[in-house]
Amino acid sequence: MKHRLSSLFFCLFLAATALAQSVPPKTYTYLIFHKLAPGKTIQDALPVEREWKTVNQAAVDEGKLIGWHMMVKQFSSNPNPSEYDYVTCIVSPNMGINGASAAAMAKLYGDSVQVRMADLNRRDRLTAPVVKIEIWENTDALFGPDFGPGKTSTVVVDFLKLRDPLADGTGAVASLKQAGAAQISQKRLGGWAFSTLMVPNGSEKGYGFAMARPMTGLNVLSEPADPKLAAAQKQLTRTFEVVRQEVFRFEQYTVRPGN
Repeated sequence: MKHRLSSLFFCLFLAATALAQSVPPKTYTYLIFHKLAPGKTIQDALPVEREWKTVNQAAVDEGKLIGWHMMVKQFSSNPNPSEYDYVTCIVSPNMGINGASAAAMAKLYGDSVQVRMADLNRRDRLTAPVVKIEIWENTDALFGPDFGPGKTSTVVVDFLKLRDPLADGTGAVASLKQAGAAQISQKRLGGWAFSTLMVPNGSEKGYGFAMARPMTGLNVLSEPADPKLAAAQKQLTRTFEVVRQEVFRFEQYTVRPGN
């Protein structure tokens, strides 16, 4: 199957972010950043992305991928707001993408797989070409028992860098994970994930880590009343600098079998 790479979170992003109740260590997220072509809107992109969802759902059903989702940018601290408009994320169990089998693709498109995929890639490029791709290693994650993008449609991604490049941020990440677990139990977050940038990784990017938080609403970002959560936030500030914060809305997503 020809993937979007020929044309990034989460998620998060962050994705950063695997669409599962529990995510095994060392999974990978491809963040594929799209910029709408002149005159095009998200509504124009949705039919293309719905078809990608179907194609990737076939791979998820076979266990080749963990998930795929589309996140539309709502807010960003980026001074260049037109850099991109939305992100599609492919979450994989390894640092590579394995598509659905030939048999599964034949169920979708019959004997026209190559023609239909070529047309899908063509429409993709004409509607919202890819402007950037990043590969992230998902180093830690927690998800609530009833987590689903449809239940927590907002996801906040903090792109981070260590204030001291030689420092070990392990303690801060552990503290943040505990705070995330507390907020998940309070049903303020649907999940929490921390990822490390793998490719392309360079100092000019300004960040090397990402923390993704699917949440019930932006009010969760206000100063937490629980002193333990406030302490975790202070440790985050001491250890990491937030280079960029972006707020997304889950728009389309695959579902894992049995969920």
